[in-house]
Amino acid sequence: MFGRTTVLIALFVALALPAAAPARQAGSAKAPIGLRAFLLRYEEPVSHNFSRTPSFGWKSVPKATSYEFQLATSDQFRENSLLWSATGLKLPGTSVPLALPWITGKPYSLFARVRARLEHGTTPWSDDFGFNVRWTEIPDRLPAPNGLLRWTPIDGATSYEVWGVNIHGWTKSHYVATNVSDMRDWFSFHSDASWVGTVTWRVRAVRATYGTSTNGEPTTTYGRWSPVFVTNATPPSASAITLGGTYSDTVGTAADPAVHALMPGFSWTGIPNSDGTDLYRAYVFSDNRCVDPVMVGSVVGSPAWVPRMSGALVLPRNTDDLGKVMAGAIMSKDGSQGVTLDASGHLAPANETGDPTARLDLWDRKWPGGTYYWTAVRVEITIDPVTKVVGYIDAEDPQDACASGRMGSFGKVSQAIPTDGTNAFITGLSRTGRMTSSRVSHSPLMWGTPLITWQPVLGAGGYEVQLSHSNNPFQSVGNSILTPVTSVVLSPEPGTWYYRVRGLNLQMPTGAKGMSWSNVRVVRIGKPSFRVVRR
Repeated sequence: MFGRTTVLIALFVALALPAAAPARQAGSAKAPIGLRAFLLRYEEPVSHNFSRTPSFGWKSVPKATSYEFQLATSDQFRENSLLWSATGLKLPGTSVPLALPWITGKPYSLFARVRARLEHGTTPWSDDFGFNVRWTEIPDRLPAPNGLLRWTPIDGATSYEVWGVNIHGWTKSHYVATNVSDMRDWFSFHSDASWVGTVTWRVRAVRATYGTSTNGEPTTTYGRWSPVFVTNATPPSASAITLGGTYSDTVGTAADPAVHALMPGFSWTGIPNSDGTDLYRAYVFSDNRCVDPVMVGSVVGSPAWVPRMSGALVLPRNTDDLGKVMAGAIMSKDGSQGVTLDASGHLAPANETGDPTARLDLWDRKWPGGTYYWTAVRVEITIDPVTKVVGYIDAEDPQDACASGRMGSFGKVSQAIPTDGTNAFITGLSRTGRMTSSRVSHSPLMWGTPLITWQPVLGAGGYEVQLSHSNNPFQSVGNSILTPVTSVVLSPEPGTWYYRVRGLNLQMPTGAKGMSWSNVRVVRIGKPSFRVVRR
């Protein structure tokens, strides 16, 4: 028709070579260029250091039918160094569904490369892109009341290790899933002035990864220790128990309750005994009558409490051990507390069991309509005269404590991922086949499979993405996409789609991990375009 051979070239072709077919290089094909890692936008300044798993993009290759991508811990890309690989990628970009550990090298510890598949063979591999995944900062101390330790949250952290550097010549560390911890190790059974005074401690961020790496890289990595912080603690005052406040990413008081994105710590003042055996327990309720407990604290000697991932403080269980502790022995282990009872004599085990599946956080509740209530009660030591078994029983019922006016309140609402305006980050191909991130705040138009990215939120260890054909009502189409990272490649048919994203709280049980949904955003996916080219 044109007098010469003509071919139709699709900008987006849904052809891929069989997986088993050996790759062979096309003679004059050039390797992909422009490979880079990014967190939110493909056009953001090139960086080689990230606090969390980045996404990747590169310039599209003419006549490419798909792409192959590899991520490794060596620039040689040998099989035992591969962390993740993918074939058949339709977009010149990808999201890596693996929460990478914090890992650094000189200059880099992680390497990525890509090549294009053509109708007949492949291009050479691109130049390597080297990068590190590392903490961006170390925790800094934040103000906290007597009995509590508090620090700045770290981007990319899934928990924190708190190190009691010197507890009267003894050292111990424990783990929490929030940015506060209590001083039970210093106070318990030793709350007099000769024991409670200068507290020295450090904290570091922990990153527990999930998603399956090919070569089995370690799943838990650590940030740098903070400097040694010095906190001056004081014995509880000789007065009735008085509630203080709630502390985490924000601070609430009895007069001005706060809504928290992270699990808060609880503080109070007052001393129940005068012999150094001061013990307390905090309760959290879903009702203001304090009848339905949703969180039972462990028995602590500190005038504060925060749930620990490593378990409750192991208490003396017989008179011999109790005698040793009262004589000056240090409380050295976290785990199970044994027999702890409520005021009516029923077993009252704490949420802190040391089991990784234990629930150490609270459900989202609409604020201020949905409120949590809390109190703290005195705990007494009981001794069986025959068996010499030591037990611990609440000296008063928390319902009575609340009725007497000793009741605080707070809110728990997880952060919603911001997707308003230009906070909707969508990367894909333009009409001309150029890799780009949309800067249109309403109904961005992409061709092919778009890659969406988002900002992380406090307390999220993973994320869930849903698609819908409509905004109102939003009705999820297909299965939700679960990912440990802050990006995902969508692959719906051309047309107008709506999506939303929320974080997943790994401290909650299955079925209750979902956090607040983002606002619903729209993305339009154009149909493949064709043009006639002579050759």
